Amino acid sequence: MAPTTTPTPSRQPTPRRVTRRNTYAVRIRSHRMRDCNLFAGDVIIIRRFQHGGGDETASAEINRRPVALKRLSIHHDGLHLTFAHADDAGVFLHNRDIEVLSLVMGIEQHATEH
Repeated sequence: MAPTTTPTPSRQPTPRRVTRRNTYAVRIRSHRMRDCNLFAGDVIIIRRFQHGGGDETASAEINRRPVALKRLSIHHDGLHLTFAHADDAGVFLHNRDIEVLSLVMGIEQHATEH
């Protein structure tokens, strides 16, 4: 007689949605940005969320005051912040004018619902 085996229940992987979370803390270290109301010692916290479908959102705080961002661009020579409020012009934070205090990167996984 052939041995009998009990079928093992197969585990189907649960589809997951991934969000990349990056948080940057920078301090202004020069007085060259006075025209943008940024002064030496001001701290900017930027939170960037990159979602699996290519969507991206970003928010910022300047001296603990929330600022709505329309877009965040990171270049080899600095950061460009485009504000959501139409009256506020965008600002370019050149590397020579900022000090990076912290950079935290992480990935958050979410189970998708059917």
